[in-house]
Amino acid sequence: MIETTDSEIDIEQLMSEIREAVALREAEGRGSLIGASLELSDIFSTIDEAVDEEIKQYEHGKQATQYEYGKQATQHEYGKQATQYEYGKQAIQYEYGKQAERPPLRLQLEFVPNEDDHYHVSDLLQYHDHTFIWNAYRAILKREPDETGLTQFLQMLRSGRFNKIDILATLRFSPEGKARNVQIDGLARRPLLRRLYRVPVFGYLLEMIVAVARLPVMIRSQRQFESHTLAQQEVLASRLNQLSDTIFQVSGTVFQVMDSFSRELAQGLSEASQGTSEVSQGLSEISQGLSEVSQEVLEISQGLSEVSQAISEVSQGLSEVSRGSLSVSRQASKVSEEQRKFAELQHQQVAGLFREQQETVERLKKLKEELKARLASPQTMAGNNLILPQQMADGKTSADEARARLDNLFALFADEFRGQREVVKEGFRFYLPLLKAAGIKNDILDIGCGRGEWLELLKEEGFDGRGVEINRVLAEQSRSRGLEVMEEDARAYLRGLPDESLNAVTGFHFIEHLSFETLIEVLDEIARTLRPDGFVIFETPNPKNLVVGACNFYSDPTHLKPLFPETVRFILGNQGFTDVQIEYVNPVGGSPFKDESESSRALDSWFFSPRDFAVIGRRA
Repeated sequence: MIETTDSEIDIEQLMSEIREAVALREAEGRGSLIGASLELSDIFSTIDEAVDEEIKQYEHGKQATQYEYGKQATQHEYGKQATQYEYGKQAIQYEYGKQAERPPLRLQLEFVPNEDDHYHVSDLLQYHDHTFIWNAYRAILKREPDETGLTQFLQMLRSGRFNKIDILATLRFSPEGKARNVQIDGLARRPLLRRLYRVPVFGYLLEMIVAVARLPVMIRSQRQFESHTLAQQEVLASRLNQLSDTIFQVSGTVFQVMDSFSRELAQGLSEASQGTSEVSQGLSEISQGLSEVSQEVLEISQGLSEVSQAISEVSQGLSEVSRGSLSVSRQASKVSEEQRKFAELQHQQVAGLFREQQETVERLKKLKEELKARLASPQTMAGNNLILPQQMADGKTSADEARARLDNLFALFADEFRGQREVVKEGFRFYLPLLKAAGIKNDILDIGCGRGEWLELLKEEGFDGRGVEINRVLAEQSRSRGLEVMEEDARAYLRGLPDESLNAVTGFHFIEHLSFETLIEVLDEIARTLRPDGFVIFETPNPKNLVVGACNFYSDPTHLKPLFPETVRFILGNQGFTDVQIEYVNPVGGSPFKDESESSRALDSWFFSPRDFAVIGRRA
């Protein structure tokens, strides 16, 4: 048999013929397979709904009466109906089982591999499309096709780029096909013709000659295919008719079973309803008696509830009294403990103040004796860079002499009580980040610069600052260290500066030496001489620390009075400065008040809060 690419089954034509057969069957009134399936589905759905409705009605009657006999009778009737229903289902399943025993319908012949691995090419060309590729794999490679190969060959076959002979040759002469060595007669000559077809002009003429020669065989193959297709359609129509008849028979059996089930179910429910009516009447009488008993029990329960409530109130009152007593006891214990701690603290503070006072008196005595000794020895005074009255220019008054004596005394006092220079400088480092953040590097004035620790720190850190100090001895000592310090009253010096000529003005332990009126004048001059966004920084003792405010503050005889932090902030805010803030510096360690109680926090704040505070403002 000569192979042709036009001998494959036309699926669309086959489906069209099947639809015409189904339409003809419906026109004859016999119904289609799909319609019969839908009718059977509707029948089963109607049966299930009817059974569910009957069960719901029965459950409602059962809950209303709670009558055991009626329940058992109804269950018995349902058992009978369920048995009949199961019988009907088994009959239907038997009918479907008979249909399943029939052999499956095939549109192409079943392929049976040859045991001797010897085929003729026509044995495989009689199959088409998917079945052809599947059988070619089984015959040539002796295995089922893999998913990739099946998909690839189907695409090439359906696109017309390969015909069946090309696919058979590809499989046979592949490495796996050569290993299997299956013999296929008529395959070697055909690939040779296919290669000759690709020769220009000659191939085209050769293909036409072969096609004319194969025309009778192609016509015979087409007739064989048409006969096979018609035979398959007849088999398919016969199967559809048999299936339709079976469905109609099963439908009749189902209707008979369900009809019998419905009649017996209705009868059983009627008998159960009659029995439950009588029981319902008896239960109603019993319910009435129980209602009367329940009313009496309710009255007794109310009385007991009132008694229980009274007992609960008494118990609650006793509990509150107990808790109150316990709370008072705890509070008294806590107050006693706090009083004990406070008494100990007072004793420690009084003893400490007394010791400090004694030490201060002793140091003042020593300073007085040392001053007398230095004043009596001109060589010693000159060695300490102290200015003697004899060294002053002619025409100086006794007031100048007295001032020189006081300047010398205060310089000695600062060395004794101010602290070590390096410790003081380390405390001043707190203010450096503020200047760096504002970009201030020069035009910094420190009023009342004293020993010059702040100016010395500024110089070491690359800032350009100068100071003003009224004490001649301290000013000379600062200049001897290479610092720029003017000996003059701070207020007078500020008055001599032009407007907006400074970037920052600082004063450490300076404002506590000024009267209120002088402080206001100094602030006015600072506000005038500062540039916009310039800073003012004042550091002074913290009176919120009672040891500082009540004792240490008065160790310096030139201090006037402690200044309250919020008061200084208020004054700066009303003298032209903005963003005024308070910073507490130089903390005190060793506090014994570390617990979280309110009294401990208060005592820690009074006696161990920072020794100093700073007020920082910015000119608007």
